[in-house]
Amino acid sequence: MAINKITCIQLDGEFPDFCYRLVMPDYGLPLIGTILAQAGYDVKVYIEHIKPPEWDRIKESDLVCFSAINAAAAKTYRLAREIKSKIGVPIIIGGTHATYYPESCLDSCDYVVLGEGDETIVELVRTLSEGGDVTNVAGISYRAGREVRRTAPRVGPDRFDTVPDFSLISGYPRLRGLDILLQRRRPLLTMQSSRGCQYNCTFCIVNTMFPGGYRKRAIDSVIRDMRDKSQYGRAMMFVDNEFAVIPRYTKKLLRRMIQEKFDFEIVVFARVEVVKDDELLSLMREAGITHIYQGYESVQPETLVAYKKRQKYEQIVAAIEKLHSFGFGILSSFVLGADTDTVETIRRTADFIIERKLANAYMFPIWGHFPEESNGFQTIIPWYRSIFKGWGYCDGHYATHFPAQMPPSVFQRELIAAYRKIYSTQEILRALVDGRYAVAKGRLMSKYAWGFVEKNLWEYVTFLEEIEEGLYDAEGKLREDLLVQRVEKDPRWTFQAGNRTLEALGISPLELPIPVKRNITCVSPRLGTVTGPS
Repeated sequence: MAINKITCIQLDGEFPDFCYRLVMPDYGLPLIGTILAQAGYDVKVYIEHIKPPEWDRIKESDLVCFSAINAAAAKTYRLAREIKSKIGVPIIIGGTHATYYPESCLDSCDYVVLGEGDETIVELVRTLSEGGDVTNVAGISYRAGREVRRTAPRVGPDRFDTVPDFSLISGYPRLRGLDILLQRRRPLLTMQSSRGCQYNCTFCIVNTMFPGGYRKRAIDSVIRDMRDKSQYGRAMMFVDNEFAVIPRYTKKLLRRMIQEKFDFEIVVFARVEVVKDDELLSLMREAGITHIYQGYESVQPETLVAYKKRQKYEQIVAAIEKLHSFGFGILSSFVLGADTDTVETIRRTADFIIERKLANAYMFPIWGHFPEESNGFQTIIPWYRSIFKGWGYCDGHYATHFPAQMPPSVFQRELIAAYRKIYSTQEILRALVDGRYAVAKGRLMSKYAWGFVEKNLWEYVTFLEEIEEGLYDAEGKLREDLLVQRVEKDPRWTFQAGNRTLEALGISPLELPIPVKRNITCVSPRLGTVTGPS
């Protein structure tokens, strides 16, 4: 059928989320919506925390596109199936969740877009509209009967200069004069100047999502984008995984930003190596960059090695001191629960955040649901050590694996205690006494937000205590042999809530992130049709 009207939807996770509570559009879906609009389609984008999708618009649509994160997967599946049953239009799902778990998605949609969708989405929609053969569209997955098929891979575009049109986002507010006068809180704008990463940390999804490698965007395009975003607010975050990896390009971009006299307060992601170049740091400050987000990941040297992070503890400390000397606020993240981590590691992480006066920090339990290495993904936690109560629990707050050095319930309790310590009244008052007023305000807001997150975590601790029983020795170390025995009896055991059934949890077996050996058919113009194990 002819396709004209397209609705793009991104749903929030099921539970309160401490890390992504800011009213911001993730970069990907507005970009995809803009690309489709520029291709001539009538497009509207819904980001749930900005404005929920409207059924009147959905009913008018010829096609619906979803972008799915893990924490919102179940909600996405439910809405996709409801749209399919009531309206019957084609459903496409893309995003990080779809790229890692296409089979799970295909139980609820017609097509999955893998990785970067800039080129894939236009080609796929045009093919569907014209009644063409989707096997010729690279970078997608779909079902043919019970068989899952995957077309030839697509590495992503060399150029990505499209300026996302935020006016396509339903309900996204423009900056008004009164907002400026009253200094009202505004949404956090997203910007991109590069894609991919030159590094290959074992816990990270970046190289899976951006297989085309590290690429920079044309500077003129970035400047046009920033001019456009000035109508929406002043707070901006560059979503680049590494903002400053090519200093010559970055300095040229920063000088253009300075010439434009933008009035943004900007956050960028950068590795510790950024501190080696004083000129670069000075330009960043002059261009309006107020905070640098750095992934320190661990205070445990052995864990940094296991993560292939290619940085040492001493480099982290030196980077913090240097960035503070230039007046940057420092945001940071830590990935906890590796096999080299202990209870003491978590406690030392909280102390490190406080002692080094970091503006804010996020402590993520290591992701436990990695697909098999045979799928081309890295595996840092064996699949049989995964814990799966449902996709809603996969939002970066809940333990999703059996740690080697402590039971998962202990791990979860220690994470709660660490956040409580960082956002304690004592630490808020200490920041005020030190004159770090912005930090004190941020800690107070985080303390308030964390309260909503923590309520659900205590119920989850009870669940963890149930499933870990008998699997750890007196010293708190995992009896992996016993876990393997349980899983060998029932490969789905570790993905269930103790003795409760999947049906009682509302989870379809097809949604489970377990590496069941299924035959996948790949369709390639070069190789033809090839069938083999997933």
